[in-house]
Amino acid sequence: MDPRGSILLVDDEEKILKSLGRALRDEGHEVVAAGGAREAQRLLASRTFDLLVVDNRMPEKTGLELIRELASSTAEGERPQIVMMTAHATVESAITAMKLGAFDYLQKPFEVEELLVVARRALEHQRLRTQNRYLLSEREEEFDHYGIVGRSRAIQEVIRQLELVAQARSTVLITGETGTGKELVARAIHDRSAQREMPLIKVNCAALPEGLLESELFGHVKGAFTGAVSSKKGKFALADGGTIFL
Repeated sequence: MDPRGSILLVDDEEKILKSLGRALRDEGHEVVAAGGAREAQRLLASRTFDLLVVDNRMPEKTGLELIRELASSTAEGERPQIVMMTAHATVESAITAMKLGAFDYLQKPFEVEELLVVARRALEHQRLRTQNRYLLSEREEEFDHYGIVGRSRAIQEVIRQLELVAQARSTVLITGETGTGKELVARAIHDRSAQREMPLIKVNCAALPEGLLESELFGHVKGAFTGAVSSKKGKFALADGGTIFL
């Protein structure tokens, strides 16, 4: 695990910026310092950071106001982790900070080591969040290939289940109304199964006359019935080693 990351450190006290900045850099982090909320906003607009460490009481704008504006203008997955510092801690401000997405809340004065520990945890959390977002994006692109598009819990559950059943050599029942994508799911299951190199044979049983259904599925030999001028393999035989979708 590499806990290093890019950190925006915001405080109106230069002495604190220097001491905390030095300690964080000694840990291998990239640290950019800002002397106030407005400077921090300009930096946040110009580049991305993994972690924002911000004081609350500042003359131009409070840290809470800064992270409130950040929360309203930036999607959660695109925001840095946030650690709030303050010498005037209240339960109300701590709750507000957490509701706005702060990872932790440090009351001044604190030991530098305390900040370093919190920074490591916050950066690891950010790394995992970024990794999960990347994996989810890859997964969505993969299933977009099959025409299965969606981020809802229901769609994610369908994808989870089809990934599981694709590993089993057993009959699978796919249910759903007309047009809900049963054939797309069947294709995805086949393509992720051990028999993916073998054929996927699709049969619309509802479109076959009752008299032809048996012959279509199981085949026939020449002369088996009137009109059987040649032998014909059935769909099950054609799908041997692969998948048949009925």
